[in-house]
Amino acid sequence: MKKRRMFDEIIDTLKEDEKTQEWLVEKIKAILEQDGERVFSNLLKVFTHLEIEARDAEKIWNDILIHREEMSKLLKRSVGLRVAMLDYFISINRRMRNPKIIEIEIFEKLEQSLITDELTGIYNKRFLKEALYREVQRAKRYGLELSVLFLDIDDFKRCNETHGHPFGDKVLKKTADIIRAGLREVDYPCRFGGDEFTIILPETRGSRAMIAAERLRKNIAKANFLKRENYHLTVSGGVASFGIDGNTPEELIENADLALLRAKNDGKNRVYIFYKEKRKFVRISADWDISYKVMNERTIEKARMKNVGGGGLLFEEKRPIPISSVLDITFSPPFRKKKIAAQAKVVRLEVKENGKFDIGILFTKINPTDQKELLKFTERI
Repeated sequence: MKKRRMFDEIIDTLKEDEKTQEWLVEKIKAILEQDGERVFSNLLKVFTHLEIEARDAEKIWNDILIHREEMSKLLKRSVGLRVAMLDYFISINRRMRNPKIIEIEIFEKLEQSLITDELTGIYNKRFLKEALYREVQRAKRYGLELSVLFLDIDDFKRCNETHGHPFGDKVLKKTADIIRAGLREVDYPCRFGGDEFTIILPETRGSRAMIAAERLRKNIAKANFLKRENYHLTVSGGVASFGIDGNTPEELIENADLALLRAKNDGKNRVYIFYKEKRKFVRISADWDISYKVMNERTIEKARMKNVGGGGLLFEEKRPIPISSVLDITFSPPFRKKKIAAQAKVVRLEVKENGKFDIGILFTKINPTDQKELLKFTERI
């Protein structure tokens, strides 16, 4: 059955039932106007509260409409869509065991109160855990990208101490509003607790998650929270990506939080991507010129190194370079005239306060003699 035809049939079937409230019909129409593969899943959730994968949902809807026709013929009367749906999930698909009848409007209000943070109006920690579990399962099943972003208001305690707790509540609500306004429809903004917010970013990883995080950080920094005093606040953030920084909801939350902690410790008002410290070599400060080319790109770029060791180096760049990117690099160390050439992999990406990026790389291919000389120089310093 064609998608548009199925949409029309669902609406027409609902309108046949005199008990169907207008708000429900309008809500269904709004969902049907959505683009994307989850439209049928979202539609089923309105009626059944069942979480059904997108690839299965369209077929199920088709089966429900066919089942309604068959029931109407058998009973020789028009069977309502919701009655047919209930019978379908109890007798045929059997996803429901002990269904309870409740007005959809009442149920939705109750459900919303259970997953929404009362103060800020965004999702709460309970919803975060459930949604992140679903998104991790979806990422595993379909090979999708996924990131978790933690944001924490810097020096929030000062808000309560200088202007009182009601002002602190207003700050939390306004921060939540700014976060929500800066996200896509598919993202999930949640209040983790206190002045800490967690955002689930489906189908996003690495540098693209950092760009989203930076946009939110800048939007919050620009906002005036108390006009008569020109009161501005900043946030620090941490990002962890599925498949790189963790493979379970718990690992993603823990590592995004650790990245946030590093951002706080390094001066606040910045966002860091999580990385695991694996250095085996001494690092020294190095203000050296470096040339590099990202694999599969033609342009050779120039940058300034910040530190170097026998296993890798750190340099500053105006643009982000995605984690796991492979670079061909050359640089001229002060202890010899000949340049060192190597291949390296990006393992660290951090946004600095000045808007530039720190790029950390590990050598994957380097001449053993060059590495030995580099080691000797760094250990001597």
